[in-house]
Amino acid sequence: MKTLDLDAILLSMLLVTMAMVSVVSATGQGFNEQNSVNVSNALNVPDHYIPPEYFMGAKPATPLLESEMITIILSEKTHSILGPDKETGVLAFPVSPQDLNARFMKWEAHQSVFIEKSINPSDAVVLVRMPEAMYGRFLAVSQNNTLMLPTSHFCRFYENLTDLNSHISLKDGILMVTPGEYDTQLLEGLSSAPPVVDIQEVSREHADVNSIDQATTLDDGIWFNEWVHFDRIYWWTTYDYCIGQITPNYWYRSGQNNQYYAPQEREYYLNSGQEAIEIVVNYDRFTADGAVYLFPVIYDSYSPTATPLEQWENSGAGIIELDPSSFPHAYGYHVQIFNGKYYIDFEDMNTLQWFAGYVYNDQDNPGTTFTRASGSSEHYQANQPITDQFVAYTNPVIDEWARETSGTWRKPREVWSHSGQTPDKQFVHIDWAWGGSNNQDLITRSYLDYRWA
Repeated sequence: MKTLDLDAILLSMLLVTMAMVSVVSATGQGFNEQNSVNVSNALNVPDHYIPPEYFMGAKPATPLLESEMITIILSEKTHSILGPDKETGVLAFPVSPQDLNARFMKWEAHQSVFIEKSINPSDAVVLVRMPEAMYGRFLAVSQNNTLMLPTSHFCRFYENLTDLNSHISLKDGILMVTPGEYDTQLLEGLSSAPPVVDIQEVSREHADVNSIDQATTLDDGIWFNEWVHFDRIYWWTTYDYCIGQITPNYWYRSGQNNQYYAPQEREYYLNSGQEAIEIVVNYDRFTADGAVYLFPVIYDSYSPTATPLEQWENSGAGIIELDPSSFPHAYGYHVQIFNGKYYIDFEDMNTLQWFAGYVYNDQDNPGTTFTRASGSSEHYQANQPITDQFVAYTNPVIDEWARETSGTWRKPREVWSHSGQTPDKQFVHIDWAWGGSNNQDLITRSYLDYRWA
């Protein structure tokens, strides 16, 4: 997609002032023969697997510069003219152009931020922020010149400009925005929605780790995998967008004798399952000494192996190396199907900093809808016997929203139905629950523990 003109975009958002709601809440790696896994010799290889070469050469991601972002501040009065739809938790606002200069100006405190001119110092304010490329895709699928955006992920609220300014810092051309107390208090009321179809929770808690025996010796090269699967409730409804958060929570390892890596994921299957898109947090002691990575994966046309990022149209932020000292640390993810392409974007939920987006172009047989969502906990152990100690939790992974191709946003409990869970396997476990406001979000929790033999 070609780069959008920022002024034009901001111009088109102007009508947001009269009826706008808020928006913001919540390098390809080449394959290398060195240290490659011979999957033909590994037992119980999963249908989809990520060779360790996929995540070699990772580096910390640099957030997008403000020149690639849209950041707008609106008064809560403007926001309330339209008002949130508490029945759905979704806000709708028109996007026809108006005079930019008449309603917005650059904020004196931060010249990269556009602020509504009529805001008074005492007014409560709403922060609107996303990559301009993402906003362009929202515009492209808007109907009747109206954008529909989930409040809980696209809105951040502050008592006034002074409060907001105390939660914003600018470093090297990049804004960092942290939440305030007012945001937490207000958001719950705005995003609460009545319960949907009552589906009984079927969650399994992992065993008491203190009562688990030491792992036993196994043959060289083996996979351990557990999945929990969810199917569409209504097979005739098509979905083109999923929003959620993934939180690497805890990572511990000791010893230097074993080689292993452990992907913990949210997986989306498209159409009949010929395509799959995964959001992965990987704990790596195979190619690196204990690194943790965040990245997307595409499995194209029934392929069991991941398509290298260097073959994507845009490899985005590449393989993002995370800082375990910051855990637990939540990262928002957006997964979209649009015109035969798959778009994946990551956002740091602590700072509202976004990373370069990933684009996969599949023009031969692209998927058109999400048909299944899964959570996984996976572990590949390259050498035996087990002598290292390792514990990794990705807890929680939360599906927050799915969008019908008609433009209607749905909570996950209206979209997905639990369809099964694989049997217990050594070292790994995954459980799930309905959670969030009125138990409408789909939550999975992935675990790895050397004591679970």
